[in-house]
Order: sequence, then structure tokens, then C-alpha cells
Amino acid sequence: MWGRQGSWAAAAGLLALGLAIAGLSFLYLWQGFALARLRAEEARLTLALQELRAEKLFWEHRLREACSLEALSERARALGMGPFDLSRIHYLELGDGGGG
Repeated sequence: MWGRQGSWAAAAGLLALGLAIAGLSFLYLWQGFALARLRAEEARLTLALQELRAEKLFWEHRLREACSLEALSERARALGMGPFDLSRIHYLELGDGGGG
């Protein structure tokens, strides 16, 4: 009986050791997969951030162009506006009513 109990204990020990190795291998592979997924996500977000920065620079440039003095002057001339001229002033003359 002693030999049989010893073999069962050895088998149980080997089984426990095998399960521990399998569990640690699973955790190692799972951690590697999670790390690879996070690195891929980081790369995707970094690329998106670079694209957004480029788009921001584009729109800042467009805003500077749209608000430049040349662009505003062209728009004002297109609306019929121009430099102040005294000949364009017309005075409204009121009768002798004394007000209102």
C-alpha cells in the first residue's frame, strides 16, 4: 500500500505541476496578447493624433488667409465699400419744427 500511495502522490504532484505550468503559460500568452493589442491601439491613436494636428494646421492657415487684410479688403470692395469720401455724405435738413 505504501508504494501505491507514493505513486498516487507523485502523480498528483506531477498533475499539479503540469497545471501550474499550463496556467503560467496561459497567463504569459494572455499578457503578451494584451500588450500587443495595446501597442496596436497606441499606434492607431498616434496616427490619428498626427492627422488631427495636420488638419488643425490646415484650418489655422485657412483662417489666417480668410482674416488677412487683403481678403477683408477684397470682400469689402465686393460689397461696394470703399475709402471714406466727403462727397458721399448727405445731410438731412429738417424744417423749423424745433424738434421731433
